[in-house]
Amino acid sequence: MPAQVRPVLKFVRTSGLCVLKQLRLEETLFRASHENWVIANDGTNETAIVMGISGKPHHLLDVAKVHEDMILTIKRFTGGGTVVVDGDTQFVSLIMNASVIPHVQLFPVPLMHWTSAVYKGIEHEESTSNKPPDDASSSDSRKSSGVFHDVPSWRVHQNDYVVGDGATDVKKVGGNAQSISKNRFVHHTSFLWRFSKHNMRYLKNPKKQPLYRENREHDSFLSPLCEHLPSRTSLFDRLPEALICAIGNDVKIEHCHLSDAFLAAGMDESGRVISSPNENKQPQSTSHRSTHVVDLKKTLTLGFDSRAPVLKGA
Repeated sequence: MPAQVRPVLKFVRTSGLCVLKQLRLEETLFRASHENWVIANDGTNETAIVMGISGKPHHLLDVAKVHEDMILTIKRFTGGGTVVVDGDTQFVSLIMNASVIPHVQLFPVPLMHWTSAVYKGIEHEESTSNKPPDDASSSDSRKSSGVFHDVPSWRVHQNDYVVGDGATDVKKVGGNAQSISKNRFVHHTSFLWRFSKHNMRYLKNPKKQPLYRENREHDSFLSPLCEHLPSRTSLFDRLPEALICAIGNDVKIEHCHLSDAFLAAGMDESGRVISSPNENKQPQSTSHRSTHVVDLKKTLTLGFDSRAPVLKGA
């Protein structure tokens, strides 16, 4: 009987990566690579706004103010809500094959349940760490090293990562979005180490929002990680062990440089598609990208219900 191949997670830890480059890198790794990647980026190099693929700018943004202040606005390749990101945003992106978590169905709710295990931790037996949580006995169990294992009120609530107890004290600490194909998925999250009230002025209070938000403004709806974790490095320091515990001890973490990820995607570090050194691998053409810069000037001329126009050549 052939030996089971040990899954490998290629873990990239970086800082200050442009969020547009990061999203284009992630999209290409998701669509064109067969490897498993974790991209952990502490802060982006400029303030930017990131919308979901179907977001309507006039519903979500003060477009005139965003245009006036020349804020980079991006339409990403996944769904989800709209976020303002800057140097105090911490990004975690999981780009993996279904075979890494064979006990998890590749649908949004089961996938969120699994990511909850990564971030919060799970109870499982010492001797059955490769089994799904439901298979673990309640006896002789131990708490896995979830990233937020020492934040008692952390949980998934209405598809958001939140803290707080009760119905009126719930605050968001991280927004997430995902894309799922037949055998692969990407789940990416933006956590706020701190957030700028000044930046929140670019965002409208959206009509479509989770019930627990109750139309609260951003400063009373968000909770920064600096209030919950001991240091700015805690999220990324704890993440490798949290992944091992949520997947199983057979997984291997391989620490990689950011340039390795760009090379695997057939891109240079400017985001330009290049010829891959692997002759069996064809790099993805930029024409297939779904991550684009929004043309804000054109957006100002469009109707309230119009989708985001793309800035050509950006």
